[in-house]
Amino acid sequence: MYWLLRSAPAHMLRLQNGRFDAPDRLFCSLRESWDSVLSSTTDVKELIPEFYMPGGEFLRNCQGLPLGVRQCGKPVHDVELPPWAGDGTEG
Repeated sequence: MYWLLRSAPAHMLRLQNGRFDAPDRLFCSLRESWDSVLSSTTDVKELIPEFYMPGGEFLRNCQGLPLGVRQCGKPVHDVELPPWAGDGTEG
């Protein structure tokens, strides 16, 4: 569910008693998720098929979900992609 927050928010809301998790714990950046998995033996994530499909809708907050603001002051909206990924829409 970590990766699918933007495309299946109802599932996340059911798991979190009707509220989204703390903004600092949400999927915000590919780089941050990658760094976390590499540096922590307790952070285990498997890539989902959506990563290999064209479009990248699951990376965009198309529904305008109120995902909050992180402690650093940045609002949580679309997932931040690495520079080589462009806008994530290429197939």
